[in-house]
Formats: sequence, C-alpha cells, structure tokens
Amino acid sequence: DIAGLFRGYIACLNEQDWDNLGRFVGEKVQYNGETIGLSGYRRMLEGDFEAIPDLRFNIELLISEPPRVAARLHFDCRPKGVLFG
Repeated sequence: DIAGLFRGYIACLNEQDWDNLGRFVGEKVQYNGETIGLSGYRRMLEGDFEAIPDLRFNIELLISEPPRVAARLHFDCRPKGVLFG
C-alpha cells in the first residue's frame, strides 16, 4: 500500500527515526536534481530539524494512484535563526 508507505515515511521524519530512513529512501536519492545519497539526505534533514526545532510534517491531502503518490504538506513551525541563507 503506497499511501501507507508514504505515511510511514512522514512518521519517520516526524519521529526523527534516522536509523529507519533507508526503509523509505534509496541509497541514490536525489535532491533538486543532485544525487546526495541516503547519508547526505539524512544530514540535510538533521540540519533542518536543528534549525527548526518544532518542525513537523503534517499531511493535509494524500492521493495515491500506484506507482505514484502526491501529497500536500502543511508546516506551522518557527526557525530558531536565519534559514536558507
């Protein structure tokens, strides 16, 4: 069930369960067109949660038509400093 898998991924992020991130993200993950790998993706997420301590991914809308999934995520959080430059 792809929708359930996506919900598991979001739960993994919200729980900061980095040891299980590989269950949802491949070793050759790309971000903005650049291959950063699973370890790079994890470092990026750890940095995001460091910069935004109350970061939480909230699914507002989830549509699943295998093999695709689309989601609208809602964020209500406050960075503790300058974010993204």
